[in-house]
Amino acid sequence: MRVLPTRKLDKRIVRVWRLSALFNVGLWSLVCLLPLAIVWAAMSGGGAGARMAHFVLGILLLVAAALAVTAFVLFVVIVPKIRWIQWSFEVYEEEIDIHKGIFWRKRIIIPLIRVQNVDTRQGPIMRANGLASFTVATAAGEHEIPGLDVAEADALRDRVALLARIAQEDV
Repeated sequence: MRVLPTRKLDKRIVRVWRLSALFNVGLWSLVCLLPLAIVWAAMSGGGAGARMAHFVLGILLLVAAALAVTAFVLFVVIVPKIRWIQWSFEVYEEEIDIHKGIFWRKRIIIPLIRVQNVDTRQGPIMRANGLASFTVATAAGEHEIPGLDVAEADALRDRVALLARIAQEDV
């Protein structure tokens, strides 16, 4: 088996992944916890059956809150750093080599002769952090290298476009 690629993503991508995860975990926590909290607060008082239901809903609310905190720690604090550690890539004269994944690791080799289109992209969070994604399109689909400095992504796009053109002229 060949050696893993050595180029790493910009460390600022960890912040972008954390902000994205924070938004997702926060939204899903709100969707799950808010209705439970409203029903629990509305159920105060009543007979023995109502008190038991209030108690059970309180337990469910605590369990949901514990799951939200666990999801926050896992997806906002831990996973982005591990994801960055596992991500690597390299652009060679004839191919692009991408290695990624935490549990399910992927090794993608893209022959430059198969490249149809290269692109750089930025969302609002990436733009605010001075980052861009580099995307390579082939007939089989798109492959993205996220979290590159904008200048590096532009230079990579231009280099791969030139190398792909040269590879296709050689055929």
